Amino acid sequence: MTQREYIGSGSIMHLPKLLVECGARKIFLVMGKGSYSASGAKAYLDDILKGYMVCQFCDFSVNPKVEDVGHGITIFETEQFDIVLAVGGGSSIDMAKLINFLSGRPESFENYKFKSKTSNGSVRPLIAIPTTAGSGSEATSFAVLYANKEKFSVDNELLLPTAAIVDPDLTMSLPKYITATTGMDALSQAIESYWSVNSNDESKRYAGEAITAIMTNLETTVNNPTESARAAMAEAAHLAGKAINITRTTAPHAISYPLTSYFGIPHGQAVGVTLSSLLVFNANVTDKDVVDKRGFGYVRKTINDICKLLGADSVGSAKATIDSLIFEIGLQTRLSRLGLREKKDIDIIVANGFNPARVGNNPRMLSKEDLREILEQIF
Repeated sequence: MTQREYIGSGSIMHLPKLLVECGARKIFLVMGKGSYSASGAKAYLDDILKGYMVCQFCDFSVNPKVEDVGHGITIFETEQFDIVLAVGGGSSIDMAKLINFLSGRPESFENYKFKSKTSNGSVRPLIAIPTTAGSGSEATSFAVLYANKEKFSVDNELLLPTAAIVDPDLTMSLPKYITATTGMDALSQAIESYWSVNSNDESKRYAGEAITAIMTNLETTVNNPTESARAAMAEAAHLAGKAINITRTTAPHAISYPLTSYFGIPHGQAVGVTLSSLLVFNANVTDKDVVDKRGFGYVRKTINDICKLLGADSVGSAKATIDSLIFEIGLQTRLSRLGLREKKDIDIIVANGFNPARVGNNPRMLSKEDLREILEQIF
């Protein structure tokens, strides 16, 4: 399934033509509660959407739950909507994708979680407009949500939005902390995609461009934002999304889920806190614990290539570079600074941090003992 992409300042002005081409009359608009107005999207869309019947839906949590999707589907099925419009961060776009895909399907959510398969059904056209530079959800054919503190993925080619409008103008007013956490999510996705067992030349091209752009622009975007830095980050996040759409994510994302579910740590921060440690862990891969079928020599070369993209000449230097960036953008590198009070809290992460759809993509086998050691080192 090919996606139409519109990237750059002012690209939101492609929306009127897209709506006409999609035959839109009744629009189901999924949006962030506060970001829709704060990002400037409302100012643009109030004028663009005049003359259309629009149903707005924003009744879902920051980390969307199965119940939220069900509520959205109930509303969605009350009218014959022609198109779905998603405007917001990753949660808003994922919510729109899930409502659009699961609506009208007799199968329950349980039938779809973690499964990657084609579908003979159909979905409404979906236009995704991100207002953050991080999740890359507008570029992926999967979506995530929580059920009883566990994070699940629904993975299906029909979830890929019909069109993505990546307009950096909508990220100009992002608060500093959200800029930092979403930017770290994008960096983690790019690095994880690059070392994933599913990587190929295309995904590495996307991921490599994203890593370079993020390392050049993230600190500036957080602490002294410019239009050019914001634009570079918006495009980089989209590229990271395109990369993980091919490879999916790996261990840092798997470990991040219980950090968010049980300790309320924002996703980008939760992913970033283990990123540098897992870079070192993967660099020490051997022929006995390699998962990537291309061999441990290939994995070691891949890690060295990542180090170069980070501007480092060794794994140790690359770890320090990542940790320094995290510090410079106001995030944390220690679990004890993120609400974990006792070492027994590590047990919760270990018990819930082995999402098979994520850890299995890591190039080096990660055992519970390995994870515990990593977590204790950064406690």
